[in-house]
Amino acid sequence: MPLDKKSKYPRKSRPGAEYAGMRRSSAGAGAPVSRAARMLDLTEDERELLEATEALVIDGAGRECFRGLNIAESLEFLTLRRLGLDNGDDDFLRLIELGDRHAASQQRTLS
Repeated sequence: MPLDKKSKYPRKSRPGAEYAGMRRSSAGAGAPVSRAARMLDLTEDERELLEATEALVIDGAGRECFRGLNIAESLEFLTLRRLGLDNGDDDFLRLIELGDRHAASQQRTLS
């Protein structure tokens, strides 16, 4: 069929064609997808202090976390840190546990 002529038959619609723009690029399934990281909800002062000590990392899913903690632990740690000494006994112990894990990871990284 010559290139300058159109087919007299309409193109057959393909299932999912309307979502083609939402698919990953054809660079390959293993190619990294560039996305903005989902950041923790930190105040400017908190972010400045934590970034100065390299306490924050981006996990494999593109979420900002405390070094040595997963996202759920990071959110819990942030909440408990903000409450400080106003925590109950169990919450205070959990704050110490998460803080120790974070500090140990910091020490391994800085060593």
